[in-house]
Amino acid sequence: MHTAFAAGDLKPASGGWQHSMTDRPSPVSEPQRNIAVICGYGNLPLEIAEGARASGREPFMVGIEGEAGPEICAYDHEFLAWGQVGRLFRLLRQRQIREVVFAGGIHRRPDLFKLKLDFGAMLALPQALVFMLGGDNTVLSGLIRIFERRGIAIVGAHEIAPGLLAGEGRIAGPRPSAGELAGIRLAFEACKALGRFDIGQAAVAEASRVVAVEGVEGTDALLERIRHLREIGRMPRAGKHGVLVKTMKPGQDMRADLPAIGPNTVSGVVKAGLRGIAIEAGRSIILEREATLVAAAAAGIFVYGVVAPTEDANG
Repeated sequence: MHTAFAAGDLKPASGGWQHSMTDRPSPVSEPQRNIAVICGYGNLPLEIAEGARASGREPFMVGIEGEAGPEICAYDHEFLAWGQVGRLFRLLRQRQIREVVFAGGIHRRPDLFKLKLDFGAMLALPQALVFMLGGDNTVLSGLIRIFERRGIAIVGAHEIAPGLLAGEGRIAGPRPSAGELAGIRLAFEACKALGRFDIGQAAVAEASRVVAVEGVEGTDALLERIRHLREIGRMPRAGKHGVLVKTMKPGQDMRADLPAIGPNTVSGVVKAGLRGIAIEAGRSIILEREATLVAAAAAGIFVYGVVAPTEDANG
């Protein structure tokens, strides 16, 4: 995996950073009528459901209890507890669903040893124990394998709702300055290095150095940490060229947990005193796109899509 930047790698929106992505092909040319959306929290499940309907497919929303919101009730839906794996696969069989999308966030990873598992979950337990000890990428890859072994294909959110994907170059707000572009380079490299350890997808750079990286707490908490550092004087109140960058992890499967930004990200960036957001073009998604981009422009911060000069993708 190579993501090193040389002088001149960063180009304006008309050229962008050159890239050679080997993303997964689109779904079959004659897609099935129905698709299931495994729903965590946030707006992504709804945006995928809308994208599915726009393409002539009917979504079946499977809400994770304690995570998915009541909004999914606007569609055919069921709420299931973590341990109801057998019931999940029965529901998919009854509806003749052979494709599934993972969508939304998870506030808390379940404790397998405290769950009330149904028979289907008990059968999957030996596999689950292996991958649940890993990071997010390991967990999601393991979940994909469990579904695929039962003949269920996992489809990426970007394949159902391609309009979610970030483009390249300036997406909203002002063009990044030379200092901000330099910060983007630094934070992009930090994200890729961080991702190799399956830890996080985001980093913040300011004043020619990386000042914070994302851990398991997530992007919102990372931005709150930056705000707090300014408050206690560890970072200057008037930040200089500060940027938030989010990228895919090296080797990450595009079918699960793509880096995402939304209105909350914009609000957090403003409170953290940063100048803009850079996301990996073609491998990141913008939630509530219109609201997010309008909010960024109104706040005077940029949203910018970038890619590495040479970057391999898995999936």
